[in-house]
Amino acid sequence: MLESLITTIYLFLASVATATLLAVSTFIPGYTQQGAVISSIEQSATLVVDEELIEEPAVLQEPQIESEHINLPAGVEITPEIIIESEIIVTSPIIEAPTPTPSFYETPPLPLEVVNTVSSPALVNILCASTPGSSVSGAIGSGIIIDPRGVILTNAHVAQYLLVKEHPNAIISCVIRSGSPAKTKYTAEILTFPYMWAQNHGKDLQLETPTGTGEHDWALLYITGTTDGTEKPLTFPFVSFDTREAVTTMNDPVLLASYPAGFLGSALLQRGLWPVSTTVEIQKVYTFSEALIDILSLGGTIVAQGGSSGGAVMNQWNKLVGIIVTSSVGNTTAERDLRALTLSHIDRSLQIHTGNTLLSFLNIGDFENRVQEFGETTVPNLLPYFPI
Repeated sequence: MLESLITTIYLFLASVATATLLAVSTFIPGYTQQGAVISSIEQSATLVVDEELIEEPAVLQEPQIESEHINLPAGVEITPEIIIESEIIVTSPIIEAPTPTPSFYETPPLPLEVVNTVSSPALVNILCASTPGSSVSGAIGSGIIIDPRGVILTNAHVAQYLLVKEHPNAIISCVIRSGSPAKTKYTAEILTFPYMWAQNHGKDLQLETPTGTGEHDWALLYITGTTDGTEKPLTFPFVSFDTREAVTTMNDPVLLASYPAGFLGSALLQRGLWPVSTTVEIQKVYTFSEALIDILSLGGTIVAQGGSSGGAVMNQWNKLVGIIVTSSVGNTTAERDLRALTLSHIDRSLQIHTGNTLLSFLNIGDFENRVQEFGETTVPNLLPYFPI
């Protein structure tokens, strides 16, 4: 059955306005989620800002067309995919995936409080600042280190700012921050980027509220150095990942971790941005084309706000099983449906783009030379997809 039309928005910030409220939720061992602390902020923003309230789009009338008969698996439903074309929201079907529940692990699950403690050092904040005269605004998002040599997994719609900064009209500087609060520490460059996402969504770069389903919305960055000129660490805190199909499914408890910034002004973004962790259960699972799980529906949560894109979804075995990618429209975080892209989808997409699984791609190593090669040979071919 067709569900109601829902716009799915990217959870990163890329505009300028004035801050209004600060919403912070902390994860404390022994508790699942603490209440949000709300305080009034009056700061003049100069860089990246709070989200504007977005009205629900009018429900479009479905055209009367003949459709071919499709034999779907038992229990499979259809929900809309949202794309943007000439500022008109158009839908095409995404099939709800089946929910197999095989046993993947031989060890007992860990308390998510423990998972939070172990995984939080690998969480990073990605801050791209623009200067006057730049044709592209800055942006802020999250990421997670998945290799001790300094490889970061994030969304393509966050990493695109590290890509377009190579254009002479985009005067942008990007840094990697970590800690509580986030502090500037590292420089990074793109290790690989999905050209299929660039082809489909590069044109949306200048949209105030770009939308999408999350398909192919991933990118890998590599930490190239430090911002203070000191020697780069030999190893970095990192999380292990699990790319097996259906390793996470409906009703599974997971930990979410990111740097949400949807209600913060410029001053707090630069000096007082804290990571936030919370626990939820998987509400639904979706697939883009086959009976494979590509998207996890996480429901309303405190991290369903700008800046959380690229944040981590960890299971009870301390494995990264998804990254935060989009959210449905809602005036409050509780009204939104946060969604995550599964590591199994990223693994399949990476094979399409590079011929390697995520693990084999990382095992090749030689990241410095591969970053340089990507910048010299691939970036010039991707930039034309972005209107700068």
